[in-house]
Amino acid sequence: MKRRRRTPAAQRGAVLMLLAALLAAGMVWFAVDVLARSVRTGTEKEARTGLALAKAKQALLAYVAHYAARTDHQVPGRLPCPESLSPPAGQEGVAASLSCNSNTATYVGRLPWRTLGIEQLRDGHGEPLWYVLGPGFRAPPINFDSTGRLRLDGADNAAVALIIAPGAAIDSLLDPQAPPPGCTRTSQSTARYPVPFVGFDPSQFLECGNASANYVSTGDSRWINDRALAVTAAELMAAIGGPVFDRVQRVVAPAIAAWDQSEFAATGKSWGVTHAAPYLPFAAVFGNPADNGYCGTAGVREGLSPVASRASAACDTAWSGSAAPLNGLVDLGCVATGAELRCSLRASGSAAPPAARISASAGHVAASFRGTLVAADIGVSHGGTAALALSLSPATANANAVVDVTWPAALGAGETVAVTLPNLADARVLQDPRLAWFFNNQWPRHLYYAVAPGATAGSTTPCAMSGDPGCLAVYGLPPSAGDASDKRLVLGLMGRALPGQSRSCAADINANSIADCDEPAQYLEEENASVSDRIFRADLRVPHPAAAALPWPPFNDRVAACPLHYTRQGGTTVQVCG
Repeated sequence: MKRRRRTPAAQRGAVLMLLAALLAAGMVWFAVDVLARSVRTGTEKEARTGLALAKAKQALLAYVAHYAARTDHQVPGRLPCPESLSPPAGQEGVAASLSCNSNTATYVGRLPWRTLGIEQLRDGHGEPLWYVLGPGFRAPPINFDSTGRLRLDGADNAAVALIIAPGAAIDSLLDPQAPPPGCTRTSQSTARYPVPFVGFDPSQFLECGNASANYVSTGDSRWINDRALAVTAAELMAAIGGPVFDRVQRVVAPAIAAWDQSEFAATGKSWGVTHAAPYLPFAAVFGNPADNGYCGTAGVREGLSPVASRASAACDTAWSGSAAPLNGLVDLGCVATGAELRCSLRASGSAAPPAARISASAGHVAASFRGTLVAADIGVSHGGTAALALSLSPATANANAVVDVTWPAALGAGETVAVTLPNLADARVLQDPRLAWFFNNQWPRHLYYAVAPGATAGSTTPCAMSGDPGCLAVYGLPPSAGDASDKRLVLGLMGRALPGQSRSCAADINANSIADCDEPAQYLEEENASVSDRIFRADLRVPHPAAAALPWPPFNDRVAACPLHYTRQGGTTVQVCG
């Protein structure tokens, strides 16, 4: 059979078909490659954005923790301001602190990277990051009760601050589709960096809710391409909890433990001298820390700290009393004023030198931080002199004063004399400038206070040695002589509520007829919640190291104590408090 030969035209057709097939395959490959590159580029941009946001958040929390640890920093937890929307030359990345002083306003601007001590961070599109500072974190009080006030993704109180990657400029003026609720058409590519530059307009970088305080973490990319990362109150408190506790142990605990010695050193007056034993006030009865008088109660050794000032109606320490004429005088009565107890007497005309005894009492003194008196503080008219005897009652927490007054010579009949006892002033520890941050930020609301029996009014045997039954035990802190039972004072920093804890005054989850806000077990964990057993734990593994292998129960108490000292490597002993 004879084979037919292809004509040139047929051969050319086959070649063209082959070329067409190759061209089609090349176009498909090119399209796939472009798409892959686009996806890969988008993924890389997203990764760079995510990394920049994470670095910024880490830097912000590190900045707050650093300042919280400084003993001269008055507001642990205070967040920096954003950069000014019109930063002066050379001030780019510097927090605009002078224009960011309200504790109720929200501030928006670029991330203050210079203030944070980092390089300028940019998102995957090359745009610098933005920063939103919510209300409540510029001024006291800031403590474990503080909550975020920024709304994010429809949730109220979701964040204390936001870090936002603005993404590429969006131009949607000609988009035929109507913008979703909360969004508007925009032309950011021409408005972001105006010439001449006057200042940044947040709405040209942040879209939809992010430009109107109804923040969202992401959204429809046609109308919003921001990515927001929240800084929550829990994260902020976790960052400052350790530094705040360190200041409690190194500054607050020593100041409280030594308040009577400090008072004596400054004024020459001391309760310890008058009753011959180291002295710390009784505790305030534990109960809703947000609504507690913080005035101690006689005999209560564990509860809240007795830091109420004498201006507090619940802890008034004004004198009340009476005068008893001993010779040549007639009692005219004693009157309590806002500043003193004033007793008046009238001379009877007797030839013998007049004399009288004033008996007075002041409440709450053994259960609060109050200064004391010496005889020279007592006012006596007409050249009289006073002898003073003071005592503290463990049964009532009162201070009792007996003042014997004499005059050197007879007074004229009918002549009136006066004796005045100034009211007890607040002890210096309540105005100690080193503790201003502690009181101004309401940290006493988060501090459990326990005092050893041997360190309270009426004790005749002070807590002075390791293993003393009059002391407190803290497992996990260095003992002074081999026994954990050597502490005069324990301060427990009560962390934020853990899962299973309720601090609501309207709840009673343990069904024990005690409102949760009044129950120590809702604030403290393990043995720390057992009132009056005199045992505390700073570390659940001590004194049972095997417990480290067991699942730990939730525990966020931090326990400070006095006395406390530890041994450095090399054998040097460091005393934190005595």
